[in-house]
Amino acid sequence: MKEIREKVWFVEGEKKGRYPYSHSLYLEGSSGGLLIDTGAGKVLEELCNRTKLVVLSHFHRDHVANNSLFTGAVYSIHGDDAPGIESPEGFYRLSGLDRVDISKYWKQVGQKKFTVTKSDRYHNEGDYLDFDSLAVKVLHLPGHTPGHCGFLVEKYNLLFAADIDLTEFGPWYGNPTSDIEQFRRSIRRVRELKPDLLVTGHVAPVTKNIDRKLSAYEAEFDRRDEKIVSVLKNGPLSLEQLARKNIIYPRHNNEEILLFFEKNMLLKHLESLVKRRMVSKTEEGLFEAS
Repeated sequence: MKEIREKVWFVEGEKKGRYPYSHSLYLEGSSGGLLIDTGAGKVLEELCNRTKLVVLSHFHRDHVANNSLFTGAVYSIHGDDAPGIESPEGFYRLSGLDRVDISKYWKQVGQKKFTVTKSDRYHNEGDYLDFDSLAVKVLHLPGHTPGHCGFLVEKYNLLFAADIDLTEFGPWYGNPTSDIEQFRRSIRRVRELKPDLLVTGHVAPVTKNIDRKLSAYEAEFDRRDEKIVSVLKNGPLSLEQLARKNIIYPRHNNEEILLFFEKNMLLKHLESLVKRRMVSKTEEGLFEAS
């Protein structure tokens, strides 16, 4: 843990926050702490008895993995993502993972099965979290998931942007309920806020060139569009055939879970490209460059 501002601690996840771990943010209060996300791993054990409020940025398992540690805490999540932690059925609906060999997925995230978290409250856009002298504003930043949220510590202009994460991989939107256009708008909103310190779920805190890095992160959508069109110029392909071209994942090796996510993300691009008449769909269900 590292104190990055007075009473604000960056909690680095195991493996430097790489999936299936994530970074957390801890705010130290006089009567107990506020923890944002629980995916950091064993380091969170020292916060168990000190944390009174656990705020979840979204439902993904790498951000909620250690919810069960905080038995005395109040849990808060956006209502659109709440089903993803409250029941297996809700999780499968939001993630779409009931369409694959789910045992492989649980092995991938290092968990045995779905564990239920009871939401005590639902936070929404513009809400302020009740926490000592630090005003923490909720920002609804959908796209990655429907209820994905960021949290602005106004005193320091510090934004925890969760999975607007600035990783080299780029934006991730592999669930059926993810949305590219919402994701783009959320990235642009973060840019408009001009945070002085940006903390995300999977890279180290950023203080320099934040806007440039966010712009490059958003540009990955366009790069993927261009790559899809370039591949289709060589001839029409089905979604299945296109997914074997490793456009999203540099190496998925046809592994079922990653291939599932690859197809979901490709399909979102294809739908957008068809609307913009850059790609067309044939009567045989193949996609071709227009």
